[in-house]
Amino acid sequence: MPRSFLIVILALAAAGVASCSTANAPKTAPPPFLARSTTLEVTNGIKVLTNVAMPNGFAPIPTRPPIWLQESEEIGVVGTQAGHTIMYGLGGAGWRTGRILAAETGPAAAEKGTIVDLAASPNGLTLATAMVAPGGNRVDVIVRDLIATGAGNVIASFNGPYDSISMSWLNNATIALALRRHPEPLESGVNGGAPNSNPDQSDVEPPPSRVDGLQLIVVTGAGSVAPLKFSCPMSALSWSAHGVYAVGQGDAGAPPVILDRRNSTCTKFHVPVPIHVLDWDQDDEGSFLYVGPDASRRTIGVFKYNIATGTEDLLGISTGAASFIGSSNTITLGNQKLTFRMAIEHPEAPLLAQLAISRPEQGELDVKSLGFDTMPEMLAQSTMEYSRSANEAAMQIYAPSLPVPWRKIVTYSLKYDSAFLLAEGPARGTVTMSWSLRGRWLALLDGDATAGTVMTVLAPPR
Repeated sequence: MPRSFLIVILALAAAGVASCSTANAPKTAPPPFLARSTTLEVTNGIKVLTNVAMPNGFAPIPTRPPIWLQESEEIGVVGTQAGHTIMYGLGGAGWRTGRILAAETGPAAAEKGTIVDLAASPNGLTLATAMVAPGGNRVDVIVRDLIATGAGNVIASFNGPYDSISMSWLNNATIALALRRHPEPLESGVNGGAPNSNPDQSDVEPPPSRVDGLQLIVVTGAGSVAPLKFSCPMSALSWSAHGVYAVGQGDAGAPPVILDRRNSTCTKFHVPVPIHVLDWDQDDEGSFLYVGPDASRRTIGVFKYNIATGTEDLLGISTGAASFIGSSNTITLGNQKLTFRMAIEHPEAPLLAQLAISRPEQGELDVKSLGFDTMPEMLAQSTMEYSRSANEAAMQIYAPSLPVPWRKIVTYSLKYDSAFLLAEGPARGTVTMSWSLRGRWLALLDGDATAGTVMTVLAPPR
């Protein structure tokens, strides 16, 4: 029988949360902590597998959580250092042996340039890097075998400047590269200008045509590049579980779109401004969760959209944390009573942090309290990482505190109906996190370039 829902908060004094007591209640000192990261203190009783300090000046990138590689034997850590993007690989005992997996400069770089995207293959054995060459007129795709030595090799190049470059693995042998070419300037004799009237230049070879749109790159064998014809401009793509659909999430130069690879069609999404795809349903290929604006575009919500039916459901208001949990069921961080109007008019009003577990086929909605308050504007900054293997969600949540908000890392196990506070501290710097492949461990990357950055691996209690 599952245990009743309970959140274990062992450091209430540090979080600034008041509690009731009676005259007979024993007074206890704040509990000790087993480990300290840059801004986070790990709760007593949580098993810490390792604390690894990153090189001086290294800072996490908020959109780049740790990447588990080689059956969790290595962890890829992406950040900035000395003005350049760099990726370290941490392996060996306690993940304490470091190496450079991708760099923009120096002897460990496959070539000099600017890293615009990185992606590991599904089996975690190959790393692909999209690199813009100096001058910005060429994009190279570099592939590195992680069990071999060497910085990797360029397997495909695309001439010209691009406004959007994103890369994903469709399987262990195929990379999907989405390119949006920068518009070429109109000049005399080029792109519709006046024809060249100089007969001495009539035999000059025209410049090579620039590639645009979606490219499929096969990395095995001799390798190949095959363009897929879509009429819409590309932006950063998020792919469905089996690569049938992709959502172009939009940016300043392109609206959100839905790509259907099976039918080679591309349609505009009904939201005209950029969105952020959180997750895809593993059991329903065309269903995804995304963060998008409300009708007034003054706050955000989490929505569930089905491509086949065009139906959409609102799951949470002023939140960025939600995930599928199997069989089209979802888990969402938020507050049951919060409305868009309340979030807009009272962004600093205290409200209880809650989890909503939706099972639409059974007509069930379970709401769980996490036992502390947050605010709509803080709730909107929350994040969630879900492990299907462990059936457990890890959340980054913020609570009111002075002089700065308080950050909490909380896990919730659906199997045991239990929540735990893993770590907490002042909301300074950046914290990113990710689950190991089988959900046994959680990696936290915490810090900034000034205070330093630490990578911590925890084993959440169960």
